[in-house]
Amino acid sequence: MEKRYRVEADLDGELAELYSGILQAFEQAGSTSLGEMNRTLLQTGMLMHLSMMSSFGLLADDEAERLKAVAQSIAGDHLMWEIAQMASQHWSGDGGTIDLKA
Repeated sequence: MEKRYRVEADLDGELAELYSGILQAFEQAGSTSLGEMNRTLLQTGMLMHLSMMSSFGLLADDEAERLKAVAQSIAGDHLMWEIAQMASQHWSGDGGTIDLKA
């Protein structure tokens, strides 16, 4: 059975300001709908958190592998996937800097 969630959030303060700036950039860049932008932001955040949680050992090994497979199946063509992969390598290694220009 396919799962489906409706996610709503209220943003205020600096987080609302950040969202406003991102929304404006999306609007200027092309024809991305508000719904697609929100989905992209949520997906990117979930990928980053999954990488972090897995690297910190917050998930059981079998659950981490299951969720990683799900993430890879939905994120392979996602623009932020490469950054999420770099973050995963960063958190599971010795740390250091991440070169986003590479």
